[in-house]
Amino acid sequence: MNKVLPFGIGSCVRFRVARQALCTCILAGFAWVTVLKAQSVCIDTILYEGLKRTKTCVILRELGFKDGDCMPLLALKAELEPARLRLMNTALFNDACIEVLEPDSGHAVVVVHVTETWYFVPMPIFDLADRNFNVWWNEFDRSFQRVNYGLNLHHGNLTGHRDVFKLDLQFGYTNSYGFSYSIPAINKKQTLGISVGASFNRNREVAFTTSENKPVFLRNPDGWQLQRLQSFVGLNWRPGFFTTHHFMLEYRDNRIADSIGQVFNPDFFLEGRTNQQYSSFSYSFVKDRRDWRPYPMSGDKVVLEVRQNGILPTDDLHICRLYAEYTRHIRFGQYWSSGVSGRLRTTLPRQSPPYFNNQALGYGGNTVRGFEYFVADGLDFAVVKMAVRRQLFDKVFRIKKGMPFENFKVCPLKVYVSAGSDFGYANDPHYKYTNPFVNRVLWGGGLGLDVVAWYDKVARFEWSITDTGLSGFYVSMNMGF
Repeated sequence: MNKVLPFGIGSCVRFRVARQALCTCILAGFAWVTVLKAQSVCIDTILYEGLKRTKTCVILRELGFKDGDCMPLLALKAELEPARLRLMNTALFNDACIEVLEPDSGHAVVVVHVTETWYFVPMPIFDLADRNFNVWWNEFDRSFQRVNYGLNLHHGNLTGHRDVFKLDLQFGYTNSYGFSYSIPAINKKQTLGISVGASFNRNREVAFTTSENKPVFLRNPDGWQLQRLQSFVGLNWRPGFFTTHHFMLEYRDNRIADSIGQVFNPDFFLEGRTNQQYSSFSYSFVKDRRDWRPYPMSGDKVVLEVRQNGILPTDDLHICRLYAEYTRHIRFGQYWSSGVSGRLRTTLPRQSPPYFNNQALGYGGNTVRGFEYFVADGLDFAVVKMAVRRQLFDKVFRIKKGMPFENFKVCPLKVYVSAGSDFGYANDPHYKYTNPFVNRVLWGGGLGLDVVAWYDKVARFEWSITDTGLSGFYVSMNMGF
């Protein structure tokens, strides 16, 4: 007589068997991962493809591994993308790719493919003399009298060691003549670099004071209103991939017309002086772990700087400035990224500085969205910027006709929609009475499109609004945040 098992007992047996099989598979998977982690490969050689001018030592400095190194295969593969990004951040290449060949035998060949950018192009200078495009377009009626023109000779890789040589011959609104040379590695370990340079600038028009948070200009078509001579020598120390220490010695000689220093603004250099000479020393610490420096999507950056203007008793200016910056970008998902940046500067001593050395918000990258037409002078300033971005477009265009330069025939193009919010504060205890935007918190926000071409060319088209009711459409160039 056949016995029938009670309902459920057979199911439990089958479940036990399946559970044992699943555990066996999981343990086998862990064992396989352990084997992969333990599997080491030795790099027999590193091959370089696409190099025409750049020396292999420049690339080797950014890789993090070299011929003869042995490491786990997974660790080697994990290092390829960070190394590729470091190569792109040298600004030497339009494209870079790193791959590993023949890893199964315990020996590996690493192949580095690069497309070098065009290092030397004699570029005509056509530059706006004003603080930004929006000021020139709207406040000065797109006047070509406020345009600089000339010739810029810039070589970004003079000897193949990533050394940069610049020679500027500029005429027009501002005359500028100068040169500079920098090389990032002068020792065998490629940790020490130097830079030297000098320039001479002169203007027929100069902003001699600020009123209602706008510079007030004085022009003399028959004479030079401001002349500036500057020279510098610097030393850079880069002990690792992401950390750099900058040391700089400078000398400046600034001269203005008698009418400005003695009549229109005796505080321009203070006490009615028309000449300002001083030497300065600066040290800055930079730790930059951003993935893509022209337009970061992840990573962070820290900058700490101390600058002493006036290091000799005979110098005409004695001001110490302390500066700090922190930026953080976080990628979430494939297309989204958010970022926040804070900048802070303070000045010692607290006595009244020359007007010429009292710049704060509105100069360089220290801007608040929506206040592009205004400046806020002061001894101190603070800026906080926040942004969220979403990638809309990412495509590589191959330009076969109309592009004479082979290195630019491949054009990566990316487009992002961005929303940003900025807060800024400028502390001006001495020249505050005619400038309502100082000594108060400023806010501005905007929505726009960011266009990134050829990896490092960034343009922003944005509609902004401020807490004061100002609103408008603004265009910015090469503003990564």
